[in-house]
Amino acid sequence: MKRIRKRDLLRRIESIEERLALPTPAVLPGQETIPMEPTIGHHTYTGPGPCQDVMFGQVCGAHRDAHHLIDEDYQP
Repeated sequence: MKRIRKRDLLRRIESIEERLALPTPAVLPGQETIPMEPTIGHHTYTGPGPCQDVMFGQVCGAHRDAHHLIDEDYQP
């Protein structure tokens, strides 16, 4: 594994930060957004009714159709 000097690492980080600070480029002519229904893809729906999955101490509560994964899809 190649070692990298601290000074080079800091220079790389600063370069990345500079690029991230640049303004977002303008939309290209003819470019448009495609609306998409939001889905919950990070956990499987657990019902019945509103989702009963507990995340960080809160119940999800979203409708079954708002989930990307449903309990029938889950295969451990």
